[in-house]
Amino acid sequence: MAIYKSIELDDRLTGVVRHMGQVEEYRESLQNLQGIWDTLTLLGQLSGLGNDMTSTRAAFSRLTSDLLNQLGNEYLKKCVLKAKACAQVSIDILVRNLYERTADIGFLATDADIRTFVAAADEKAGNIHSAKELAVERETLEKRFAEYVAKYSVYSDVVLFDTAGKIIARLDDSVGMTTSADGLVGEALRTTDAYVETYRQHDFLPGRPTLVYSFRVNDESGTPIGVLSLCFKFENEMQGIFGNLHQPNDWSVLTLLDTSGRVIASSDHFHIPVGATLARINDDYGVVRHAGREYLAVTCSAQGYQGYMGPGWYGHVMLPLEHAFDSDGSTILSRIDQALLQQVITNPSLFGPAVRAIPEQAQAIQGELNRSVWNGNVRLGNTRHAINASFSKVLLWEISKTGARTKDVFASSIANLHETVVSAFINDSSFLAALTMDIMDRNLYERANDCRWWALTSAFREKLAQAELSSDDAAQLHDILAYINGLYTVYSNLILFDARGKVVAVSDSARGVQPGSVLGEEWVRRTLALADPQAYVVSQFATTPLYDERPTYIYAAPVRHPDNGQIVGGVGIVFDGAPQFQAMLRDCLPAGNAGAFALFCEPSGKVVASSGPQFAPGDKVDIPGRFSALRAGTQDAEILQHGNTLYAVGARMSAGYREYKGESDAYRNPLLALVFTPLCAAGELRNIAPPPRLSLQTRRVESEQKLEIATFHIGRTWLGIKASDIVEAVNPGGITDVPGAGQSFAGYLMYGGSPIPVYDIAVMTNAGPHLENCEPQVVVLQKGEGPKFGILVDGLGEIPEIPLERLQALPAMLAGENILGEAMISPESEENPHLLLVLGVDRMASRLGIMLRDTPLEVVALPVKAESQWLSG
Repeated sequence: MAIYKSIELDDRLTGVVRHMGQVEEYRESLQNLQGIWDTLTLLGQLSGLGNDMTSTRAAFSRLTSDLLNQLGNEYLKKCVLKAKACAQVSIDILVRNLYERTADIGFLATDADIRTFVAAADEKAGNIHSAKELAVERETLEKRFAEYVAKYSVYSDVVLFDTAGKIIARLDDSVGMTTSADGLVGEALRTTDAYVETYRQHDFLPGRPTLVYSFRVNDESGTPIGVLSLCFKFENEMQGIFGNLHQPNDWSVLTLLDTSGRVIASSDHFHIPVGATLARINDDYGVVRHAGREYLAVTCSAQGYQGYMGPGWYGHVMLPLEHAFDSDGSTILSRIDQALLQQVITNPSLFGPAVRAIPEQAQAIQGELNRSVWNGNVRLGNTRHAINASFSKVLLWEISKTGARTKDVFASSIANLHETVVSAFINDSSFLAALTMDIMDRNLYERANDCRWWALTSAFREKLAQAELSSDDAAQLHDILAYINGLYTVYSNLILFDARGKVVAVSDSARGVQPGSVLGEEWVRRTLALADPQAYVVSQFATTPLYDERPTYIYAAPVRHPDNGQIVGGVGIVFDGAPQFQAMLRDCLPAGNAGAFALFCEPSGKVVASSGPQFAPGDKVDIPGRFSALRAGTQDAEILQHGNTLYAVGARMSAGYREYKGESDAYRNPLLALVFTPLCAAGELRNIAPPPRLSLQTRRVESEQKLEIATFHIGRTWLGIKASDIVEAVNPGGITDVPGAGQSFAGYLMYGGSPIPVYDIAVMTNAGPHLENCEPQVVVLQKGEGPKFGILVDGLGEIPEIPLERLQALPAMLAGENILGEAMISPESEENPHLLLVLGVDRMASRLGIMLRDTPLEVVALPVKAESQWLSG
């Protein structure tokens, strides 16, 4: 612990708390009140009130420290979690994308057209008579590269080398280099891995360092004859990732670090430039300095995908400390169903023990303060022992008023603390929903590209263009499909069919379809009717025999004749939706929350996939209409009830990725990602509202005869007793129950060294049930020299001086022995029409006489008394 401006705070807060605006506001308010308490404590000692405020002042001081620590830690936790989420997502999204690239290079390096061209270039090298023919073949191959990049727009260039590093074909012909001395050619020829991944300045690529995936091209005997390189649009991709993670008014800088800590990508090049060297943060977070400024920083390594860990880079987020805690949770909370929000905020199960203890401490301190002030007023009314009664009255009023102000500050800060915790859950669910949908869109982008590219496979086009297929042809097609499926394991089956929909070959004949069968699905007819060479088809999300009668998506593209472009068949790729969607959803669940689950669903609420057993594909989930109406790429959050639990639910509508579902894409399939984070058990909203405020004080007229009435409430009903009949109010802790003693008997309480009986008169007074979250007290009563006993009350009120003319005795017909009241106080004005029932201590003693029979009490029937009788009691 450390001292910050006279407040004891956690060490981890000392460097950041000054930037937490709301925490600083509460600190200043509470410390100002602390100064007032110091003054009131001193005045109380000088006045002879007998009210020692020292312990209350010390309790407020301790609570101030506890509250500011909890509030500061929650702000810090919320900020760090958000920064870590952005850092983690930035690297993990990239790694998922690069995993697809490792499969691409493995497939494309075996492409028959590329292999044929490399062999031809080697054979015709140096032959001037074959140069023109080779140029035509190169142009054809480079058109294929262009077709490939038109579908996989994540690549900026495709470069083909011979084994000596000579560039024999490339997509970007604006680069004049003919031969490369880059070491990646040798690495690709020698490697035992499935690819070579390099990020550096390559001599055949001008400008900045580039991320390149390379692999050797082998002839039919397996001898290396060349190297193919796919040049990834690294900067373009990182701009997209960072752009999706940035929110309006977000001051954070998202960066990517290499293994040495050098910045290789930045969301703000002017703020943190590429090439800068930063320290990786190995702890939860760190406060660091860079370029003369302090930042809160976090670093996250890749979690990996399908066993691929990426290039070993790190996601790194830096947030200027002066703006780190600017975010306000009230904006998102204002859109939440307020009834459900109140259920959550008032449910203690959501909060940890330290947070739960704060309102309990505040309530206990306030109860002690109220009791002390109330007892001070009782003593003044009974004994007039104070040095200066008028001064003492004013001092008690100031103590009470300061207590109310302190209570308001604590109530506001505790509410802020609770809202901070709840808004963190809601923001996290919304963020995770956006991440989940981004992962899905990126994944399905690859599926739309795969089917179109594989449909261009020369062997598919040539074989399907034939009138008939031999068994050797069918075997060759099967081998190609099986090889592709081995590289791209997200598919359960790859299907090649002819122009009549008859299956020609499959990658896995054990998955529900055999060569020779005819496909009758509607997506087959749509595929065979496509005119646009860039178009593709996606089935409805529905059960299909091609996926063991389970629902999934099937992506398909037409195969065209190699000469005239006529459609001669198609490729259908059956997405292995069940495990793939479930893995996407599970990967995005909040860490450490076993009750959380996530869904993909259609705007109608039809479930596409679930992370757990809560829903099955095809089930219907009830979602708010505003979720279904979300525009593409937008998100929302709400508190929803599912079963007996309230959840923070984040929702994100799909927007696609790059060309997929973009303006140029005819395919539209709106989908929602929903992330459910459990908050607490659902139940009725607890009524913790205080009773209506009581106002009985009147203007002072010295000639008037007055009586002091001590007020209190049971449930939401205000009652009063003459202050002269009250000994004091005490803490109800320590009451000993007596089984079988009756509904009204609460038990015995040790008072002044002797046990006194305590009663619960809520039923007798028709006051209604006791309030939750109140400040219960025991009011000790004594009529004259009679026995002492106590009554349970929910809270203490004022002790005003009431003119006798406003006291009206109960009518004679009501003055029976079962009536506890002996008078009513008339309203002060028409604006305050409520009557206050004044209870008679002797009447209560009579009604409760069973427990007091050892000390007989006189039953007094109240007639209309003279003023002197009221004053004498």
